[in-house]
Amino acid sequence: MPMTIDQGVTDSTEAPFSDRLMLFHFSLMEYAGIGNYGVSISESQRSDLIVDYSRLLTEVMKFSEDGRNIMIKNEWLEKPPTAANRKELAKD
Repeated sequence: MPMTIDQGVTDSTEAPFSDRLMLFHFSLMEYAGIGNYGVSISESQRSDLIVDYSRLLTEVMKFSEDGRNIMIKNEWLEKPPTAANRKELAKD
């Protein structure tokens, strides 16, 4: 039996997805856009487009910095992996 059209409509006031998940997915889209602009800069043979791509790349990077700061403020951004402390390992 086909689903009714109002299947996804709800009267709930609670968001179905967390802010953390939404910001994570939005960040993925930003990073993909940054990569696409980088490829466009390297592949374009028109210098006027390279200037526009560079400007847009800078704007997207500034915008993504805001999202990264929100993730840091809410402690949603995980600590990046670091090298082992060799001096501490030598003591053991």
